[in-house]
Amino acid sequence: MEKILLKRKVSIAYFQETRWASKPRDADGYKLWYSGVLKDKNVVGILVDRELRESVVESACTLNVISADAPQVGLDEELKRRFWEGLDEIVRNIPLAERLFIGGDFTGNIGSTACGYGEVHGGFDFGNKNARGTSQLDFAKG
Repeated sequence: MEKILLKRKVSIAYFQETRWASKPRDADGYKLWYSGVLKDKNVVGILVDRELRESVVESACTLNVISADAPQVGLDEELKRRFWEGLDEIVRNIPLAERLFIGGDFTGNIGSTACGYGEVHGGFDFGNKNARGTSQLDFAKG
């Protein structure tokens, strides 16, 4: 996996439902981190390349990377609401002077048109917006 990311010059990669051992480690020029464990598998993880890690350290910049895995279709609405509230709380506690990257599986479709979300929708999706996609857009607007 890491060799493909290097070849394609990917600096940050997000993983959900990983199966690797639950500890930070170096992997072919990337640093790998995990968070959460469910049924003996890690829930989310990130890979950050060496060049990005070093440039952040050299420039004294704080980089916050969030890898999220939203509750799946059919799960309790209360669980979904708590997910979005928790993610919102994490983001709001990051100082504006720090950089933030969010990636993950949000299990929604934001659709191909902005429809009232022009400030957060870049027009790079396809299909029709669904309720989970609206939750994503509302979060981005918030």
